[in-house]
Amino acid sequence: MILDSDILIYFLKGEKTVVANVLKIPPHHLYITRINAIELLYGANHSTRIEENLAKIIPFLEQFEVLELDQKAGEVFAKTKAALNKKGTMIADMDLMIAAIAIANQEPLATNNTKHFERIKELEIVNLCEAP
Repeated sequence: MILDSDILIYFLKGEKTVVANVLKIPPHHLYITRINAIELLYGANHSTRIEENLAKIIPFLEQFEVLELDQKAGEVFAKTKAALNKKGTMIADMDLMIAAIAIANQEPLATNNTKHFERIKELEIVNLCEAP
């Protein structure tokens, strides 16, 4: 299961439902994408407490296997972006890259942004913000 940036942030902030749900998943079944890592690093560098946030985020991100935007995910991205564009239901490229990586690796995406990602029919979505 790939953890989206919002889930990673909720986890870092200690949101109880998210923490409980994430801890139920064996660590070797949890992944992040390079895009999620970049988003969290950007957030830390854009904050008023840069060093403090980086000191928390970098070791946290190192706990996960990072899935990359490889050739297969790139092809999924291009095909999906074209389809969404034709329907007039575009989503931001960074989110679309995350979804493409999830689809290419046949992994569900854990996110609280379900309405946004539901536009991508091939993507399996799990909301870890909901009580079990």
